[in-house]
Formats: sequence, C-alpha cells, structure tokens
Amino acid sequence: MTTIDTWSTTTRSWEVLSPLADPIVGIVRRQYRKLRDVDDIWGHSIGAHGTDSGVVFGVPSNAYNGGGSPDPVSAELAAIGETVERYSASYPPVDSDKVIKGTSASLRADNKDVIDADDWQLFASCQYSNANFPYSRWDDDVSLWWRKGTDAVSGEGVWTPAQLIHMTGPWRGEEAIGYATSNGLACGITPVEAALSGLFEVVERDAFMLTWYNRISLPLLRIESSDRLHSYIKRYVSPTYLDPYLVDMTVYTGIPTILAVIRSRHSSLAPFALGAASAANIERAAEKAVTEAMYTRTWMKTEQREGRAILDTNYFESVKSFEDHIRLYAGTPLIAEADFLTSSTESTDVDNHQRFPEDGPQRLWNALVDRLTELGHRVLTFDVTSPDIREAGAAVVRTVIPGMRPIDVAYNARFLGGSRLLELPYELGLVHHPLTIDELNPAPHPFP
Repeated sequence: MTTIDTWSTTTRSWEVLSPLADPIVGIVRRQYRKLRDVDDIWGHSIGAHGTDSGVVFGVPSNAYNGGGSPDPVSAELAAIGETVERYSASYPPVDSDKVIKGTSASLRADNKDVIDADDWQLFASCQYSNANFPYSRWDDDVSLWWRKGTDAVSGEGVWTPAQLIHMTGPWRGEEAIGYATSNGLACGITPVEAALSGLFEVVERDAFMLTWYNRISLPLLRIESSDRLHSYIKRYVSPTYLDPYLVDMTVYTGIPTILAVIRSRHSSLAPFALGAASAANIERAAEKAVTEAMYTRTWMKTEQREGRAILDTNYFESVKSFEDHIRLYAGTPLIAEADFLTSSTESTDVDNHQRFPEDGPQRLWNALVDRLTELGHRVLTFDVTSPDIREAGAAVVRTVIPGMRPIDVAYNARFLGGSRLLELPYELGLVHHPLTIDELNPAPHPFP
C-alpha cells in the first residue's frame, strides 16, 4: 500500500488542536491576544496558559507559552502547539514498555542500542570538578531510567536516559546527570511533521551555539537577493524602523539556517534581539528567524519596562533560566558582547543555498536525514505523546541528534562537552585554531 505524503492543512490542524484549548478541561486553559506596539512586527501574538499538569499526572510543565505569526490562525495554533508539546513531554510513561531501569552496561549486555554519555557529550570534564556543579558524572555503572526511541535510518530501537528526553528532571531513585529543554521537541498533526519541526530546531540551535561560543562572524544573507524575502521584510518589519540582519549559519550542516538579529537605532528600549530558524529553503528560514527575533524583542521590552533587566555580572548566581538570558540583554551594556554577530563584511545570496524537497513531509524528512547521515550524524526520534494528546489526534516528538549542541540554560551547567564545539569551527576554516574550554565565549548567550 502506498502512503500518501501530504502536509496537514491549516483546517485539519485547527480541527485537531483547537479543542485542546478550553477554560475548564483544556490543555490550554487561557488564551489572550497581545497588543501590538508601534515598533512590533505587523502580526499577531497569542499568549497561552497551560493546565496544571502537576495535578493531572504529578509533574509540572511550562505554564506560560505563546505563538506569533502574520496569520492569526497560525499564531493561535502555534500557541496551542507549544503548550501541548511542553505538557506532553512532562508526562512520564513509567508503566510503558518504552521505559526500563538499568545501567548502560546491563542494557548493552541485553543487546540494546544505547545512546550514552559519550554520544551526548553534554559537559566537559573540568565542569565536574567544580564543587557546585549540579550534575553527576555518568558512566556505564550508573543506574538510570531509560527511554526507547527510534533510529531514523534503520528503524530499530535505541535507548537513552529518560531524564534527557522528558521534561521531568531525574526520575525516581536516580541521580541527575543533565537536563532536558525544549530542544528538538515539537507538536504536529502527524509524527513526521512533529519530527521535522524538532529536527530543524536541533540544527538551528546547534549552529547558534557553535557561533556564539566561538565568537564567529558569519556572512550576512542579502535581503535584496530574493524578491520573496525582500517583500516579507518590507511588509512586516520595515514599518517598525528596526534594522534586521540575517546571519547565514548554513555552513555547519548545509541545511538552510538563519540567525536574525534585530537592532534599533532610535530607542534604548530593547535595542537588540535575536531569533533563529532552519528550514527547507533559506527564504523560509529567514522569514521564521526574523519573526521570532521580533517577538523576542517584544518580550525584552516587557522585561525592561518592568525593571527586570539583570545587571549582575556574577553569572553563576544570576543566570538560571531562559528568562534570565533575555533579562541580561534587555537594554543592558552586555549587548556589546553580541556585536560580533553582525560584524561580517561578507554576504551570501539566496541562490547560493540548496533547496530541500517540500512536496511532502516524508520526502523532506528523508532528504534531511540523508544529509545529516552523510555528515556522520545519527538522527533519532522519541515519541513523547501523552495518552490524552494521542487520543486527540496530535503527536509530540523529540528529535535528537547526538553530539549536536543544545541551547544551555543555567550558567553553572553550560553544555561545554564534546569535540564538536571545539573542533568543527576550525575544521570549517571559521577560526584560526581549535579553541580550548577557557577560550570559549564566557558571556551568557542571548537566545530566548
């Protein structure tokens, strides 16, 4: 039987996701439209408050979420989807056959394919020597809860620590070895659409972390090289009198990836913000990235107006959440630390970039997996759809590409491990020598 490879329509997405927003029984308990300021993107912004999952299944999830888009329906769907993905990923399937407890050594003895510490490469050895480091060193003899996923090439099962997949923290009776963020996590109407969104996010964030920690000034994408992109910027960004810079981060994987940096020459209120995106083509990546950057700036304005900007440079104490990363750059002197992002005098054009097939999600997925496999990566997926979300007809998937650098949160637990962070920029000719841990950018990143 031939499977029809088609994208879910907006109508179908609305049919599935909108019933999950209800003030009494919804996963989304409250939604509200945010007012647009004169220097905000010409679009729609929706806030969403999630249900108390701590009451529903004993694990709290992110309560405040949102979505933004030039299209009002897409903005609302994005807000619902983000709330659903955070909720579902917090559900621990403790009684499922997809979860077992043991050591990596015992799992290998049982012929299981284990994704372990050497694959994740989260932290550097020197971090464990810090007496205040909050995570334990992880080896073959540490007993953990393990979560089953799927290898995208072979279709075979893989196992990795559940606390790195579900947003639950350490599970019952185990040590904390790291932490999960929303990196690679996505809600979709079909599993492949969710996995695609997650894959793009992993690629985008890896590119940013390599760029930030190595202080790399990458070429800027010329907006004028595409009529489509030029029209998008002119319609949605130009009326704000803000300056968008599109940093081309495609070099790391060949998958179109953009870091959008927004700067204001006219106001000291949130004069800097950024967003990032990967997509099947560079124009779509740029549109998504600049839209995210504009909404990040709106968030920064709120933090600055409310007096929550952080001036404390003792980052080990002051940087513990994503909100703190935003507050550090909310009109503060630290903005100067990000000047290198847009300082390149080189440029690229839209036509310089590969376009991946977009005529169906499965075909696009296969093309992206093939590309990453050529580079030596493994692409893994973990179905973290909770039973109620599955019954509603949606899917939540975490895509994992071991070794790629996720966005870190707490300053005392930055993801400084592995060879990719230190060696790949040199191998690509982006830095003059491989950096050491001590040479990496010490400033906290401004990523939302």
